[in-house]
Amino acid sequence: MKAYTLIILSFFILSSCSSYKAQPPIPKTDEKQIIFFSDEDNLRNESSYYDALLELKNKYPTEIANMKVVSSEDNRLYTKYQIETYPSLLIVQQDKVLQKIEGNVDKDEIITPLENVLSSSASSK
Repeated sequence: MKAYTLIILSFFILSSCSSYKAQPPIPKTDEKQIIFFSDEDNLRNESSYYDALLELKNKYPTEIANMKVVSSEDNRLYTKYQIETYPSLLIVQQDKVLQKIEGNVDKDEIITPLENVLSSSASSK
């Protein structure tokens, strides 16, 4: 019985170990892409970003639904977009940064610039 318990316990321990998989690259499209750079160790600093994105979700449901969240472990994208501060939010189109918001800012300081960029795409459709 002890051997059986030890085998099951070993299985659970080994199955919980997994290797880190890099996130797929941000696709190059004509559509505007929202990219949110998150730091899992400081989630409390991101609350104004979450509040702003929830508020914008009603007006821009597709853009928010297609948002990419990048963890602090994905150094490739942090380097590519020169992200130095957590949290950060970008709007990118064809690899060009249209809007960049970094650090601890108020919800309105996030909503206004995002709406300006997103509304320009909505009116051009």
